Amino acid sequence: MILGLLTRTPMTGYDIKQTFDKEKAEFWTAPFSQIYPELNRMLKTNLISLLEIPEENSRKKTYQITTNGQKFFKEWLLQPLAPNVLEISNDDFILRLHFLGKEHKDTLNQLLNLRCRTLKVEIAQLELELAEVVHHPEQLGRELIIEKELSNKKIDVKLWNKEITRDQH
Repeated sequence: MILGLLTRTPMTGYDIKQTFDKEKAEFWTAPFSQIYPELNRMLKTNLISLLEIPEENSRKKTYQITTNGQKFFKEWLLQPLAPNVLEISNDDFILRLHFLGKEHKDTLNQLLNLRCRTLKVEIAQLELELAEVVHHPEQLGRELIIEKELSNKKIDVKLWNKEITRDQH
C-alpha cells in the first residue's frame, strides 16, 4: 500500500497515515508504529528514498519511490495469476484492485474471476454452516451473522461478474 501511494506523489509518514485513514479505513488501519518501521525497511532495500526539500523543517522526512520501488510494485501489481491459484484473500484482492487502472483491464478481469471463484467457495461453506445453525434456536445471533455475510458475498459476486461481462459486450 505504501509503495502504491508513493507512485502517486512523494509523501511524509504523516501524509501516508492520513491517506490510509481516508482511503483504506474500511479495510485496514495502519498505525504510525507500523508505517515508520516499514518506511525504514523500504529505505534500506532501496524501494524508496528521502526527498531533499530545502527550507522545510529538517525533522520532516518526505519519501519518494525509487525506480527499483516502481519496478517492484508494478511487477507485484501485474503479476499473472497462475492457473493453479484457486483462491485470493480479500486483503490481497482489495489492495491490488485499489491500484489497477483501465490500462490493466486483462489483469483486473483475471483478478475479478479469481475473487468470484473464491467467494463461491466461501458462500458454499457459509450455506452449510447456516443449514446447521437454523436447527439451533439458541444460535439465532450466529444465524443472523452468517446470513449477513452470505448476503455481502453474493452481492460482491454479482458486482464483480457484472464488471467482467461488461467488457465482453
